[in-house]
Amino acid sequence: MKTERMLSILIYLLQKKKVSAEELAVKFEVSKRTVYRDMDALSSIGIPIISYLGKNGGFTLIDTYQLDKFTFNEEEKKFLLEGLSLKSELFDSHQLSILQRKIELLQENNEDYHPPITVLSSTLHRETIEEETKEKVKNILSVIEDGHKICISYVSQTANLSNRIIQPIKLNFMNGSWYLEAFCEEKEALRLFKLTRIRNMEVIKDKARSVYNHNNSYLANSDPNVEQITLLFSKSELGKLYDFFTEEEISILDDGRIKVAFHYDGNKNILPFIMMFGRQVKILSPQWLEDKYMNEIEFIYKS
Repeated sequence: MKTERMLSILIYLLQKKKVSAEELAVKFEVSKRTVYRDMDALSSIGIPIISYLGKNGGFTLIDTYQLDKFTFNEEEKKFLLEGLSLKSELFDSHQLSILQRKIELLQENNEDYHPPITVLSSTLHRETIEEETKEKVKNILSVIEDGHKICISYVSQTANLSNRIIQPIKLNFMNGSWYLEAFCEEKEALRLFKLTRIRNMEVIKDKARSVYNHNNSYLANSDPNVEQITLLFSKSELGKLYDFFTEEEISILDDGRIKVAFHYDGNKNILPFIMMFGRQVKILSPQWLEDKYMNEIEFIYKS
């Protein structure tokens, strides 16, 4: 990414007296023209870069900036490293790993940094799907940075396959899955596309953008129909229940079974969650939910 490359170039300049455009181009695997554009961008935000022309020319920073202006204390360096480490794990970026190593070299003890927090798996997907999703994330971020459109083949939750031309805006991580927020040209509104359901992507090199209204998008949710749901669980499920419910919502009965009472939006389908517990759960209320649950069990049994 351009911003990460520019920060890397700045750190590289801090460690060198003078660096040629050729050296920077080779180091960061870009063209000399890109190096000159990056230097102009750094200068435009106030970084005091000095350019030398001629055969032995190159770039450097004024000494006072090197000594006084670009300094991180050790706590700030650790904060940067933690952020880079997490982002590198989420997106599997080689460039981020390089940048992380360069900031490690700025530490006073100059030792390898081992962050106190890590993300082994950011989603609930199998490892193969996780790697596939990371690749989609990387490609989509590149398209967003370039400002282009994407033609996607998308499978909806109801199994409808459609081809859409979308204008990607940003990636959202919600409920253990990655979603792409984008303007759908067919629907003429903002939509969320789950990355695992995007089966094919083709970049369209078109930077034209539509004017849209957030009120006419997926963000305009229907009015919630909140009511209390009460479930009864076997005592063996206590550990799992703390993954989903608060201490106030959980009551342990005298016989060891667990009663959970919580409020939930009736517009959302809670049956898949309840059925995840199999025979270890019983619906106490409301009655319509128990009836719906029994109908689903009967349908599964007959099929």
